[in-house]
Amino acid sequence: MRWWIIGGFFVVTFLVYGASLTNAFVRFDDGLLIYENPAIRSITPRTLWTIFTSYDPELYIPLTFLSYQLDYLIGGTTPTIYHIQNLLWHTCNALLVAWLMLLLTRKSWIALFGGLLFAVHPLHTEAVAWASARKDVLSTFFFLASLIAYLTYRGGNRRAYWWSLLTFLLGLLAKVTVLTLPVVLLLLDFVQNRPFTRRALAEKIPFFLLSALFAIIAWIGKTQVLGSSTLAEKLLMAPRGAMFYLEKIFAPVDLSVLYPFSGAVTLARPDIAVSLAIFVLLTLASLILIRWTRNIVFGIGFFFVTVSPTLLNFAKGDTFYFASDRYAYVPSIGIFFLFALGLARLCSEHLKRPCITAACLLLAGLAVVAALQAQTWKNTETLFRQALRVSPQSYVAHVNLGNVERYRGDAAKAITAYREALAILKREGRPGSALARSESKILSNLASAEREQGDLTTARSTFEEALRLNPGNVYALLGLGIVAGQQGNTAEAEQFYRKAILAAPDFAPAHLNLGALLVGMGRLEPGVAAYRTALDFNPFFPQAHFNLGVALTKLDRTEEAETAYREAVRLQPKFTAARLNLGILLYNKRSLEEAAAEFEAILEYDPKNAQAQSALRQMRGL
Repeated sequence: MRWWIIGGFFVVTFLVYGASLTNAFVRFDDGLLIYENPAIRSITPRTLWTIFTSYDPELYIPLTFLSYQLDYLIGGTTPTIYHIQNLLWHTCNALLVAWLMLLLTRKSWIALFGGLLFAVHPLHTEAVAWASARKDVLSTFFFLASLIAYLTYRGGNRRAYWWSLLTFLLGLLAKVTVLTLPVVLLLLDFVQNRPFTRRALAEKIPFFLLSALFAIIAWIGKTQVLGSSTLAEKLLMAPRGAMFYLEKIFAPVDLSVLYPFSGAVTLARPDIAVSLAIFVLLTLASLILIRWTRNIVFGIGFFFVTVSPTLLNFAKGDTFYFASDRYAYVPSIGIFFLFALGLARLCSEHLKRPCITAACLLLAGLAVVAALQAQTWKNTETLFRQALRVSPQSYVAHVNLGNVERYRGDAAKAITAYREALAILKREGRPGSALARSESKILSNLASAEREQGDLTTARSTFEEALRLNPGNVYALLGLGIVAGQQGNTAEAEQFYRKAILAAPDFAPAHLNLGALLVGMGRLEPGVAAYRTALDFNPFFPQAHFNLGVALTKLDRTEEAETAYREAVRLQPKFTAARLNLGILLYNKRSLEEAAAEFEAILEYDPKNAQAQSALRQMRGL
């Protein structure tokens, strides 16, 4: 592939998605996977062991976590670094799509069109603009690399077989949904008219064995999700999701991060019945066309084979989501392959110029839509405002918008959003234990907002209702402890914190609050022990390091306190209270230059900070 083509792809993708590189993280998995995830904050034997022996909590994605570790090494939790890496992988994927189509068709301009179509299609925006979708773009890179290596092996390069197997393994380590690759290899044999001999099948055995191994790993992580719906519901929802992706490939409008499905899953529903009918017709058409055209069968087969792993993943607790845009990232390649071939058929000699013009206009139009769609990922609020425009009955969108208002300090608006979410959940949710857990979680958020508004009596009642619905809700127990403490009932507060710890021993916030309560009661040593326990479970908890520093200062253990404050500042450079305390501690040690540096650091991001200004004036007056 010529260098100017490679450069052109990078120019195109950066023109489409460049503005989105300044997007913030969104409070929708980004915290869990990235900025609140201790495992990505260093590359050590301990963190490597963690990422290779745990789930996310549902998916096994160690290679994805390793890529996040590299991001953190470069830029900490600066979102732009994570967005840039996503975009680089996406651009490389578009180039690999073009390469794959070139190997299949031997026509460079068909390959170019197919690759650019993949690069700018709006349905791929979620995979590119969402930092948490790294697993999709990363696994796709290795998936496509494995296919290309396999075709190279088929062309006579024997070593390429092992590269195909290795890149497949790397893809599985990034995200298990690429486990359909062995079937795609059979489709490649089919489209190239290779006989299904014993040798052809035998060379796929290592691939199938890897798929089987990672399928078991995936099943363990997804047991709860897979078990939250019946087999009949899975079989009926699968065509609904597949047809939705086809629809959005042809008409990429009204895209959203959420596509909730409400009501009963039954053939009596027109959307399910029509989707099933179209699925059956496409299957029959593929079987009929096998004798006349292998390309169409390959394109349709590629789509259905690669989309199949995601079609069991529609149940999330009490709610069904029939689609997620990123799940079409790989399957769309099969349809784009057919688009490119269709355009080639239309472009006879006298229609060549109009066809090229139409193709360019199509790509330009899709690029504009993709750029606009990427801006819906600007922050959490824009993301879920768009979700509500597409799906007004999405209780999850209301919950997340309520969270946005809480973080802004507008408890009244947060309460309104949470109550709207509860009303929708009670109306649309599926009865059962999952519904109770979801309602309990929203009630905990509502109670927290009520507490922040100063209505402790109502907040306590709401927390108690959340606990009644789900006795294992540690956030409700934590909230009850906070309310009891604010009401002056320290003994009861301690009981609630200890109950939360008993329910979830690794729940660091409960240990933190227990420590703060104990220190406030004058029980300094037990308080220090509680803070250290919180840090054992989450070493990257700035508030716990700060609180530990305060308690150690009261115990006159200044060296340990200094270490704690420095760690709090390292983890959160704009942690003003930690810098102030560290500066005062250093001043008392007569480390005047270091103390001044801390106060000056505060004034760099908060020039009007009176305490830092006063401390510097006092020091300079010495």
